[in-house]
Order: sequence, then structure tokens, then C-alpha cells
Amino acid sequence: MKNITIEIITTGEELLSGITQDTNFFWFAKEVFSYGFKVNYQQCIGDSLEDIANALRVANSRSDYVLVTGGLGPTSDDLTREGASLFFNKQLILNKKEETNIRNLFKVRKRRYSKLNQKQAFFPKGAEIVLNSLGTAPGFIITEGDSKNYFFPGVPREFKEMVKRTFFVDLKKEQKKSTKVVSSKMLKVFGLSESEVADRIERFASKESYIGYRPHNYEIHIRLISSSDKISSAKKDNKLLEMKIRKVIGAYIYSDSETSLASEVVKLLLKKNLLISTAESCTGGLLSSMITNVPGSSACFHYGFVTYGNNAKEKILGVNSSTISRYGAVSSQCVKEMAVKSKKISGSNIAVAVSGIAGPTGGSKDKPVGTVFIGVSYKDKTSVKRYFFPGSREMFKLRTSLSCLDIVRRFISLKSN
Repeated sequence: MKNITIEIITTGEELLSGITQDTNFFWFAKEVFSYGFKVNYQQCIGDSLEDIANALRVANSRSDYVLVTGGLGPTSDDLTREGASLFFNKQLILNKKEETNIRNLFKVRKRRYSKLNQKQAFFPKGAEIVLNSLGTAPGFIITEGDSKNYFFPGVPREFKEMVKRTFFVDLKKEQKKSTKVVSSKMLKVFGLSESEVADRIERFASKESYIGYRPHNYEIHIRLISSSDKISSAKKDNKLLEMKIRKVIGAYIYSDSETSLASEVVKLLLKKNLLISTAESCTGGLLSSMITNVPGSSACFHYGFVTYGNNAKEKILGVNSSTISRYGAVSSQCVKEMAVKSKKISGSNIAVAVSGIAGPTGGSKDKPVGTVFIGVSYKDKTSVKRYFFPGSREMFKLRTSLSCLDIVRRFISLKSN
């Protein structure tokens, strides 16, 4: 792969204060990686003219490609164009055509055009203007010396659309210049830690085949990149690498695309023509929410029971009061009844039930906070297992709900074979 240096500068006091999450960088870095390159540097700065100019000075001294996001709005704290003007020593000039475009956009959207918005039609002299088809702030590009600088709005959907039309086009050209071509693939894993994954598959990496790891919400996203002088060879090498990995952790891989675990479960249910029901206690409906967030889930999601209290478990699901009094609501016996009876009541093909201790109180020596039982009833078999997921209530509920989805995925796949 060609050795080019890429840097991104994100601007805004809201980013530095933690009020707004920088999703642009996360998306951008992931996309760049899929091309076989990486983001070498990131700067996050406030809305200061001097800070913007200094950030550009540093970036242009070390990077081939520099992307700046944010600060192209109409207000007094939007100073990116002024910072670019200061650093590159290029006067800001009003572009009448862009001003007309902005006025027309306001007219179409039935919004009042303010004199402040004229600011968005000013650009450093000689800059290449980038049309913003989704908003009122056009971007611009300045090539100076060995560095190419891209300036885009910070609004995520506008930023992404403009990057795709400009920077990624240039990145593809860099790929063609290289004597190497790359093939990239994503594998999503659930049920193993990052170290466990690396311990099992790291030996398959080589000089020409790269394996990258990214933990995300109890999942591990594995990026496979193989390089060669021919695309056919790169694809072949990457396929071979994937096959080796699947042989050792295949059961934990739930997707080779950008889809979520819930989406994969819904896809599997639809493929098998199955109806699912849920009986939740400690997750409080989060599991059902994950499933129903997937478009098309109405064709497979049947019933959703949230039986948080013991009385609800007994009255709604029909769990025997003697089971709860003898073993407790957080027990394999209670969860087994929840799964079996929710499947019977709903008439679904498969039911998943869960009960646990989210904390921070309520635990005991035998069942500490973080203890959870997950049960699945499918066809004539019901299986319940005990797990331990320590952490905050939010972390516990998320991990438990994801685990329920993965258990359903495995259960259906295994029983359908």
C-alpha cells in the first residue's frame, strides 16, 4: 500500500466540552481503513481563529491530506474559513453564484434568508468550491505545496456526502498509483474478548495480510486486509485468511457486513419462517426494542412480555408461585417456566426469557450483582444457562440483551441443521 499521511481536524467547543460526540471521526476513520489506508493524526480544537490556523500549520507540515470539519456556519463562532484565510494568506472573497444558491435554498425551504448567511458564500481566494446538496454551507478545497486541504461542514450527513464526492475519489486514485492493491473484509464477533480473538487468530497475519481489531459494545470487529499486485490475488488471499479464521472462531462470527446482531437474528428468523416471543425481567424491554428496531421485524416478532416483578411473572406468564418462593425469580427454574409458558401463550415457535440482578443492590453471596439466567425454548427443547455480567445497570442490560440475541442465533442455527 502506498504510504500516504491522512489527518483530520474537528472543530467546535461542543466537542471539547463533551456536549456533542464526534461521530464524524469514527465514521471517517472506518471508511479510510476500508480503502486500505489509515488516519495518521487527529486534532480536536475549539472555535478559535488562532487554534484553527495553528492546527492547519501542524497538519500541513506532516500530512498529505488534511480534512477539516465544522465552523462553516453563519454565526460569529464559525471561524474555519477565516482560519484558513489566515494560515494560507488568502483573502476571503464573496462568490456571488454560491450566495444565489444559498438564497434559493432558503426560498425552497420557506425560510428567511439573513444577512448572516452571506458569510457562508465567502471563500479563500483560489479555493475550489464543493457544493453542499444537503445544506447551506458549501465546502472548499485548497491545495498548497504537498498538502491537499478539504473543508467541510460538521453536520454528519453533509460531511459524509461531501467526503464521498471528493476525498474518497482522490483516495481511489492513490490506490491506483500504488504498486499494491488491497482487498478488505469485516467480520463481527460476539462472545469472545479482544484478547481471546487475537490469541486464536493472530498467527494467521502476515506481511501481506493484516488483521485489525476493534472492540464495540461487547463485540469485536475484525478487519481483514490483504494486499497484492493484482486484485484477484488480494481477494484470494483475503478469502483464504477468512477461511482460516472461520475454522477456529466461526461459531462466534455472526456477520461479515455492517449489519447488527439484532438484524442478523431477524434475518435468520425470517429465513426459517419462525415467530419469536420474549419474556424479560431485568432487561426491562431492551431486548424487544432491539428486535423491533430492525425493519421487517413485524413479520417475525410475535409477543413481548416485560414481567419485571414476581407478581407479573405469576399473573401474566403463569410462573408457579412455589417456583419463585423456593428458587427465587433469578433462577434457572423460574426462567425455564418463563420461556416455556411465554411460548405457549403466544403460540410462537421460539421464546427467549431472561431474569437477573442488574444492581447495584439486590445481590447475595450465591447470586451476586451481575448474575443472570437466559433461557430459550424452541420446538421440544428448553435450555437455560447462568451467566455473570458485572458492570453498571446500563452495561448489564446491554450485554444481557445482546447475549440473548446471540443465544437465539446459535440455537436456531444449530437446531435447524
